[in-house]
Amino acid sequence: MGDSATVGKQDTETAPSMYGPTADGTVPAEDDDPGVIGLDPTRVLPRRIAWWARREPDRPFLVEVTGRTATYGETLDGVRRWCAELAARGVRRGDRVVSLLPSCVDAHLVWLAASCLGAYEVPVNPELRGEFLRHVLTDAGAVLCVARPATAHLPALAGVELATLVVSPAGLPPGDLADLADLAEPYPADADASSSPTDAAARLPAPADPSCVIYTSGSTGMPKGVIVTWGQMSAVIGRIPRSWLSETDAVYSYLPMFHVTGRTPLVVMSDVGGRVVPRERFSVSAFWDDVRAFRATSTTAHVSLLLAAPDDRDNPMRVVFGGHSADQNRRFAERFDLDVLDAYGSTEAGFPILLRRPRDASRRWCGWVRRGYTARIVDEQRVEVPDGTVGELEIRPPAPELIAAGYLGLPAKTAEVFVDGWYRTGDALVRHPDGCFEFVDRIRDTIRRLGENISASAIEEVVVTDPDITDCAVIGVPDEILGQAVLLAVEPRPGIVLDAEAVARRLVDILPRHMHPAFVDVWDALPRTPNNNNKVRKPDVLAGHESGEGPSARWTAAARHAGPRPADTADR
Repeated sequence: MGDSATVGKQDTETAPSMYGPTADGTVPAEDDDPGVIGLDPTRVLPRRIAWWARREPDRPFLVEVTGRTATYGETLDGVRRWCAELAARGVRRGDRVVSLLPSCVDAHLVWLAASCLGAYEVPVNPELRGEFLRHVLTDAGAVLCVARPATAHLPALAGVELATLVVSPAGLPPGDLADLADLAEPYPADADASSSPTDAAARLPAPADPSCVIYTSGSTGMPKGVIVTWGQMSAVIGRIPRSWLSETDAVYSYLPMFHVTGRTPLVVMSDVGGRVVPRERFSVSAFWDDVRAFRATSTTAHVSLLLAAPDDRDNPMRVVFGGHSADQNRRFAERFDLDVLDAYGSTEAGFPILLRRPRDASRRWCGWVRRGYTARIVDEQRVEVPDGTVGELEIRPPAPELIAAGYLGLPAKTAEVFVDGWYRTGDALVRHPDGCFEFVDRIRDTIRRLGENISASAIEEVVVTDPDITDCAVIGVPDEILGQAVLLAVEPRPGIVLDAEAVARRLVDILPRHMHPAFVDVWDALPRTPNNNNKVRKPDVLAGHESGEGPSARWTAAARHAGPRPADTADR
């Protein structure tokens, strides 16, 4: 395939291949060179929007499925308006602004405006509850929260006092643009937040400047705030080779703002002058109707869910990022007549490894390292191991600006994970002789459910606060649709008889929906190590779950791939 302006889905005989001439899918530097693009100030999203606004202000940019739209010119004006609004409410350089907004025009404008003020936008999952929500809100130390009427009560519900600006789906009330300041040039490279603590001037950010703070589940404890730079955001350009895209393309974007992939469509489309089509919540039943109605040509797809939906090849979609099942990706590509790419990535590192060329389904292939990045497999002493050996994956970016600036307020954790220019992923992989990487397992105690990273220990910390439970274990169970489903095994306090379903129901209002267990097993006594550590042996718990030998009571979610959930959840 080539330029979408001239190449359609049926023009494959004359279209150049996206994969390039090499077996590993390497493309020319002009198609993907993150080390150059990521450090180019003109590709930083606010500056790129300003460039298009001057050149073609009426070119469509944000087109919500609700009907609300914003051209490139209107987007720039919206950023200026939000800069004025945030500054008027006391937001200054270095401050944090929490956003509880769904994927919509205003969510993106708040993100861009906060960054132009030198502040940090912090998107928060509105489905967080209890200690999870309280932790993120207090850890962020925000001076302001922006929310819809339906979510404005959440800070108070978590017991956090936070000034809140309530915005309707229509956005801020109109005002006189003549009163708004233009966006100035970036701060000097040697300036820091302390040098101008009261500066309310809006400036175009540079690659090294923070783009936002995204909280991600770690292997232990509560989520950590990852400081994502603009250089890291710009480096996503080229994941789909640049010559594949043009101003006629549109990315269908339903992923939430608290994921990096809920933001990358704006970066990629601003590179070519294309459109982004935000939808506030994912819907299987609306997916293909939306794709056809808005002529969407690319997206990140919940392949496992969409394979179960009735539809056909009559759609404009050309290329998607799929799930991590090679078999499902192959079936999806064949059924809907499109190309499916895959990637290895994280909030901290971006997307350093890509699988552009399909491989066999016998292994969990991640792909090859992108130009400029370095990846290595190391042992427990961080010594590189030979090809074919399982070890921890470490990533080094082309430049420091192209990886996270660290964890908000956690210098010790930052120093532990970002070492001598390398990011320690905590994932076990194998590098094969042809340079392709294969995913093996997670070294850290993390569950991956439908694209969400879940800290097992974070759930365990909440569960053991139940006065009827003395101990528990949370484990990921392989699942064809979800990737992994959450298994919770609990041990009651002496004299207590636990009802497995009741345990699951108690957690509905405490845990975020994606953390709800699909299985609850009650053990009279959880299996433990025969030494002073007395730790729960999770492999034995999983074996007991699979065999049915061990648990005295069991519960399985009726809606297997959702678990117990409130009534107002998204259409699945």
